[in-house]
Amino acid sequence: MVLIRSSYQLLTLSDFNSVVAMKKGMAELSDTQIKALLRSYFTKILEEDERDRALARKKWTDEARLADHVDEMAHLQHYCRMELAIGNYSRATGAVERLLAEKGIELDRDGLSYKKVCRGMLQVMINHLEIDMRRTRLDYSLDDLPFPLI
Repeated sequence: MVLIRSSYQLLTLSDFNSVVAMKKGMAELSDTQIKALLRSYFTKILEEDERDRALARKKWTDEARLADHVDEMAHLQHYCRMELAIGNYSRATGAVERLLAEKGIELDRDGLSYKKVCRGMLQVMINHLEIDMRRTRLDYSLDDLPFPLI
């Protein structure tokens, strides 16, 4: 069904609804935009993590605490993988909300783009935990791999 016809394009009902949603402040992001958004966030948190390491701002101060820290990250990573598998994005929503607010992006919380960003954020969290565990063991071999690792 064509609603508006111009010399340049035909606007379908679906396109019209997208325009109305955007005018209300709700956007939809393409897969490319979502990946770029998450990649920039991933890069930022890896840089912050390495800065904290350089400044000796990490939690552990001895070998026992270091082992506990790695174990905690492994458990958290396991739970993130399980939540990703079942589509439970609740662990990611806080980080997603902060990221979207920082970038001035407003998404419908029930929309596909928001769900994709949440899913991607869980992947970022899993990847960050993997890299953090390896960096803790002085293994920087994953730092140059493309995103996402999983």
